Amino acid sequence: MRHIKEYDGLRGLMALWVLIGHWAATIYMQFPWPANLGNAYAVDVFVILSGFAIATLVERKRETYGIYIIRRVLRIFPVYWFYLAISIALAWVSVDVWTNAAGGEATPNRLQISLAALDNFWPNVVSHIVALHGVVPRNMVPNGEYAFLGQAWSISLEWQFYLIAPLVIALGVRAAGNFKACLILVIGLFVLSYVSPRFPYSFIGRYSAFFAIGIATYFLLNVGIPLLAHRRIAIAPIALLIVTALILFELPSVLPVSIWIVATAAVLAPSQFGLSAVGGLLRWKPIQALGQMSYSVYLSHMAVLVLGMLALEKAGITSPYLHAALLLIMTLAGTLAISIASYNFIEVPFQRLGRNLATRPQAAE
Repeated sequence: MRHIKEYDGLRGLMALWVLIGHWAATIYMQFPWPANLGNAYAVDVFVILSGFAIATLVERKRETYGIYIIRRVLRIFPVYWFYLAISIALAWVSVDVWTNAAGGEATPNRLQISLAALDNFWPNVVSHIVALHGVVPRNMVPNGEYAFLGQAWSISLEWQFYLIAPLVIALGVRAAGNFKACLILVIGLFVLSYVSPRFPYSFIGRYSAFFAIGIATYFLLNVGIPLLAHRRIAIAPIALLIVTALILFELPSVLPVSIWIVATAAVLAPSQFGLSAVGGLLRWKPIQALGQMSYSVYLSHMAVLVLGMLALEKAGITSPYLHAALLLIMTLAGTLAISIASYNFIEVPFQRLGRNLATRPQAAE
């Protein structure tokens, strides 16, 4: 199947949603809807996208686990460490910014998180370096999943998924026609649903259903539709897994799933029922460019926002409307500039290195 540009565009729009939501929760005005514009739903869509992307990688590349993990490390860690270092350097600045902020719905919580990050400085540094801050129990390191680089709670979530994804996908493939494999996955879902409340919000168990939707979409697009046409696939085990996941993890909203369904419909039927407009938006060059560097946008924007808040504070600008407008312009422009740089000079070279490592053994043969 072709590379799906619509999903690249979707990734860009979700990164923009996260940024705008964090800006909205910072400004000295209140909206008649959730302060962060519900940007947590954008992360849900990111999780679905990751499920799809990793299923695609695992099934198409057929790499050894070692090569697979090395490529994942080179994909997520270099630019993550770059922005983590910047955020740690800004940790004390963040405390001052949130202490002096004249308003903002998220300000009290951000101040609490910033103070907790410094109170448990080294545990937070170590857990973030290895991207396992999402599995450290809250009673050990309070607010640890949000320390320094708050939005990186989802990076820990993704890393947890990457570590186990090949096994999960292999079991999922077998579960389509093997009752024992299906039973193992169902039991695993029950165990995850039981232990998840004891772990931080970024523990993988809380998002298993969203990862499963992404994985299932890959098999639907690449395997399921052809097999359904020839009645060669067992539906009952797959239905059991999906229903179990949805019940156990109580998806909080239909919104992220609906967004995913619409985007996928635009892939499958781009000329039907107005989906051409959806596909056109997702394939639009500016949105595609944003999608390419969405990871850098996601990681960088809060550091830029904090520096923007600091600059506006130093300038003495407190008028709600002027403050909001200037902060939005500064955050968008600054995030775009630094994201272009980090994408081209950090992400792309390390992705290229990962591809070279993956092809080297084949070339030797």
